[in-house]
Amino acid sequence: MEKVNYPRNDTYILIPAYKPDHLMIELLIKLKKEDFDVVVVNDGSGEQFDEVFKEAEKYATILNQNPNKGKGAALRLGFSFVNLHPDGHNYVITCDADGQHAIEDIIKINDKLHETDSVVLGSRKFDRSVPKRSRNGNFMSRLCRTLITKEYVQDDQCGLRGFPIKDVFNITTLPGDHYEYEMNVICNLQIKRLKFEEVQIETIYLDGNKSSHFKPSLDTFRIQRSIWTNAITPTVCAMLSIGMLFLLTLIWPNVGLYVYMFLGLSYLFYYQALIGITAFVWPTKKMGRRALVEGGYATVKTLIIFCVFTLLYEVCHFYPVVAYTIALLLTFLLNFPLAYLVWKVKNRYVVKNNKE
Repeated sequence: MEKVNYPRNDTYILIPAYKPDHLMIELLIKLKKEDFDVVVVNDGSGEQFDEVFKEAEKYATILNQNPNKGKGAALRLGFSFVNLHPDGHNYVITCDADGQHAIEDIIKINDKLHETDSVVLGSRKFDRSVPKRSRNGNFMSRLCRTLITKEYVQDDQCGLRGFPIKDVFNITTLPGDHYEYEMNVICNLQIKRLKFEEVQIETIYLDGNKSSHFKPSLDTFRIQRSIWTNAITPTVCAMLSIGMLFLLTLIWPNVGLYVYMFLGLSYLFYYQALIGITAFVWPTKKMGRRALVEGGYATVKTLIIFCVFTLLYEVCHFYPVVAYTIALLLTFLLNFPLAYLVWKVKNRYVVKNNKE
């Protein structure tokens, strides 16, 4: 395929910065040479870093946030700025100030934004060269988020991301002042079934990632909390389904055919609740696609629940409520391998199309 030279002066580069060093200035110089317009958010770095930001003013617009509030709050401030001051810009790319994102990869994100006009996520490979705490932390967030959202993303903590400015308003209101904000953005995209692309980028960890301000215990807790908050609605639906079956077994001790009737009723309950929630959180024009995708997935899960329940109830003689609970839990745990398989197939299809 012929290489297309996409414009860069219609893209903002947004950099949240907390106690940056010379690496940020080097990045700003490179971005200026590539004709990008840059916005840097000084996240309460303190007076001792005033000289660094004074130097940065030569290459970027500086926004100040005092006192220090966290990366999420800095990103929201930056997003609000570009949303209110588009000034001929159509896209915004977020990247870190510590030199972990190569200029070539920033350009790749920009090109993909212009090509697809949808959200673009940088995606790193997590091999043995990656520091253990980063590798393990990313795996756990990837696992838990996939269980909840039913969609796999290879790298859900990469700070290099691109957004059409027309979509920025939807994420400026998301909660989280620290690293969990970036996770909330991913979960928001997945739960609302919004289109996004992944672009493979270089994995760079300078000096064992010592420059990172990530607090392993506290920030991991915040990220996991934000992920599992999204599990409230499906958990309530599951508990109500189990409760409905329990009532049925009390009303009709010889449950028989009513058990199988209940599987259909529980599916309808789940599906109708899903459509109602979707209509509430997103404009009606998006609801049809979401309901169609989720409806197909829910149908497959219902078939799995039916098969597992039948096996446990008819063959193993489990109590109906216990059998149904185990079936629900099993389908929940299948989310990760099934979503990963779908992601692999989709990835191969995209790579094949790009080669052609």
